[in-house]
Amino acid sequence: MATPATNPVLLFRGIDVELNRCSPATRNAITADIGGANPLADLEALEERTTAGAAGQLAATMLANGAAAVDIEDALCELRAHLDEHFLQRKLVRLYER
Repeated sequence: MATPATNPVLLFRGIDVELNRCSPATRNAITADIGGANPLADLEALEERTTAGAAGQLAATMLANGAAAVDIEDALCELRAHLDEHFLQRKLVRLYER
């Protein structure tokens, strides 16, 4: 009796990926990225976590203080622009360090 083929599932940048369903090139890229250090991918993951946390905290604080929806939206847009610029600079530093 043959054993069923296993379909390895890896967590890749927050997503469960079934490697057997990927093209060989994608599978190789994912396994190489997971196996090796990729500072830009690490920085992008940090950026996503930081932005989500900061936006949630800012919105919750402003809501608790009774801020108007327009003011909250403006503050979130300014926060996003600030964090985008901050992380762009960090990405450029990482790229030029390579």
